[in-house]
Amino acid sequence: MVIIQDAVISFIEKIKSATRLHKLIAFAAVAVVLMFVSYVASGVRVTYNVHVDGKAVANVASHSVYEEGVKAAGKLLNGDKDSIGNTELKAVITVNAKSASAKEVGALILKNAASVCDGYKVTIGEDITLFVEDKAEVEAAIQNRLNAFNVEGAECESKFTAQVGVEQAYFSLKALSDSKLATDTISTLDVVTTAVKKTAYTVPYETVTTRTSSQLAGYIKVTKSGVRGKNEKVEEITYLNGAVTATNKLSDVVVSSPVNEVIVIGTGKASYNSAYQNASTAGFKWPLTVKGTITSYWGDGRGHKGVDLAVPVGTKVLAVKGGTVVEARYTSDYGYHVTIDHGNGVKTRYAHNKYNTVSVGQTVSAGQVIAISGNSGRSSGPHLHFEVIINGTRVNPAPYIGL
Repeated sequence: MVIIQDAVISFIEKIKSATRLHKLIAFAAVAVVLMFVSYVASGVRVTYNVHVDGKAVANVASHSVYEEGVKAAGKLLNGDKDSIGNTELKAVITVNAKSASAKEVGALILKNAASVCDGYKVTIGEDITLFVEDKAEVEAAIQNRLNAFNVEGAECESKFTAQVGVEQAYFSLKALSDSKLATDTISTLDVVTTAVKKTAYTVPYETVTTRTSSQLAGYIKVTKSGVRGKNEKVEEITYLNGAVTATNKLSDVVVSSPVNEVIVIGTGKASYNSAYQNASTAGFKWPLTVKGTITSYWGDGRGHKGVDLAVPVGTKVLAVKGGTVVEARYTSDYGYHVTIDHGNGVKTRYAHNKYNTVSVGQTVSAGQVIAISGNSGRSSGPHLHFEVIINGTRVNPAPYIGL
C-alpha cells in the first residue's frame, strides 16, 4: 500500500507541471482508476498524518480537524504557548483508518512535543500556581501538614484556610517548578482543625456538717464517706494551627452522681475547772499557770490541729509531761515555739510564745516553765497554741489535758 501511495503522490506532482490536454487525460485516467479501486477495494481513501517534531502521532480526516486540534492544544497548554513544537500535516492513502478527533489531536500534540511536560498544576489560594512533574511529593506534603494538628483521642477533620488543588496539566518546560518549592509552601499553610472530643471528668462531692452538743468540742467523726461523681462531656473544639479558637459543648452526661460526705462535730463544753485542776488519764498536766479561755478547739470547722488557750502576754507556759526538748525556735507560722519528746512516739508543741526559756536537747519535767506566752508568728491575738503529736500525726489534744 505504501508503494501505491508513493506512486499516486508522485503522479499528482507530475500532473502539476503537465499541459492542459495532458492534465485532462491524466485526471480522466485517475478517475477511472479511482472508480475501479472504489469498486474492488472499499475503504481506501486519502487522509492526513499529523507530525510533531518529525514524528507521526495521529491521523485525521481533514485539514480542519488538524487546525482545531492545534487550537485545542494551545488552550490546554499552560505557560509558553510557543512550546507546542513543530507540527505539520502530510497526506496519506489509508484503508479503513480510524481518524482522531480534534480533542484527541490536541492531547497527542502536547504529549509528544519535546518542549512540553505532562505533569501537574498545583494551585494555592488565588495567587500561587506551580507546575511539577510528580504529584506524590505534593500530596504527601498536603497530608503531613493536615495531620500535624490532629488531636489525640478525638475525631478530627482538618482543612486549609486557602484553597489547595492538584490536577493533571500540560505546561512548557520553562514553567516547571522545583517540587521542593511546592512542598515548602504547603508546609507553611494555615490549617483549621475541628475535633470532636469525649472527656470523662470527676465531680466533687459536698460536705454536710452536723453539730451535736452531746459530744465535746473538738469531736469530729465522718459518718458517711463522700464519693466523687463521674460525668462525660462531648465537645467540638476548633483549632488554628494547633491553638484553640472556639469550644462548643455538644453534650454533658452524668455517669454517676456524687455522694455527699457527712461529718458530725461536737459542740459540748468541757468542765474547764476540772481540766485545770486534775491531770488527765494520759498523765498530762495543764500547760499554763492560769485557766485561760479556750478560743478554738480541735478541728473547729476549719481543720484546726490543736487547741488555743487565750491568756495575757507574759503567762508562764508549762511542760505537760517530762521529756526532752527537740525543737525551740521561731518560724513564720508558729512564731516562737517549743516541741518536747515524751518518748513512746508522743510529743507536745507549744506555740506563739513571746520567747522560749529552754533549748534543744534540754531535759524538762512535768510542770516546768518552758516559755512565756505571747502573740508571735501567725496569730490573731495573745494565746497558747497547744498540740499533741502521736507517731508524727497531730491528734485532738482535748482528752490528754482533761477537756
